Amino acid sequence: MPLDERSADILAQLIVHSLVASLFVEALTRTWKVRHPAQRMALRDLALGYPLVLFPAMVLLFPARLDPAFGDAALLAGHRWHDVPFFGLDLYRIFVGGLAALGLLLFLADLGSLLSALRRGRPRSHAPDAASAAALDAARLALAGLPGGAPPLAFLDQAWPALFCAGVRHPSIYVSRGALALLDAEELRSALAHEAAHLERRDPQRSWVVMGLRALMCLNPTFQVQARVLARDAERRADERGVELGADRLALASGLIKLHRATGAGASRRTLLFGGALASPLRRARSLDVEQRARALLEPAPPRLPYGRLRVALAGATLAAVLYFVV
Repeated sequence: MPLDERSADILAQLIVHSLVASLFVEALTRTWKVRHPAQRMALRDLALGYPLVLFPAMVLLFPARLDPAFGDAALLAGHRWHDVPFFGLDLYRIFVGGLAALGLLLFLADLGSLLSALRRGRPRSHAPDAASAAALDAARLALAGLPGGAPPLAFLDQAWPALFCAGVRHPSIYVSRGALALLDAEELRSALAHEAAHLERRDPQRSWVVMGLRALMCLNPTFQVQARVLARDAERRADERGVELGADRLALASGLIKLHRATGAGASRRTLLFGGALASPLRRARSLDVEQRARALLEPAPPRLPYGRLRVALAGATLAAVLYFVV
């Protein structure tokens, strides 16, 4: 259904505001040299939350911003592209519709992967063999000192290396026979500490909430990209928290690379008709991300900047004040 002028204006402002908020946050992380992943996530949560909370509030509380006369006082005002004739086409709505289609495509790409996982169902745990049981018992003993005790472990009787956490009401860490054979004792303990960090922060549950928010913002391409960046930051945060829980930095980096290479260097199921064309770039992107995580683990722990919460509050207030005058 074609967009009317008011809807097109609101959608265009939503997309532009999201883009400006993301660029503003990225500029701050570089200017302030924010290295700790938890603090980077706090700032990026601000960019993710802006289109969900602040922008709707701005539209509802200040409807005069949509008046064409407000453009005279704006810092940045968009041109009325539909006043420019181009073979009878409305360039403004085509541009906005194209951005909305890009956002929908990014959302559907990940939704396809999620639906494929749901069709496969939750992994079914099995009773481990003697060698696997001994390795799991040793890992449980090593993790017994974690806050809340050792995390729940489930064994998968499959040769494919797999080590991940999943579940909403009763999350667990799943370890396959192939992963136990691939990793040595220190790598296994460090990898489990990483997954325990995910459980501690309730990342499996958070991922479902984020997917619901992505569905709500399915026409906003910047929101979709920012959600993916946050998922990457969540892995790096779990790396650092895993080290705090007792993981060895070198062993965690080694285990990460081993699992990545053993699983086809990040190969994934094709969920789109043109998935074959995207497969190679996606593999390279995943390999680069694993490389960056490993390099970060080979360096000392990143420091936290002082006044972290105050910085986030200051960034939020500045962002709202600036974007009020962007129409």
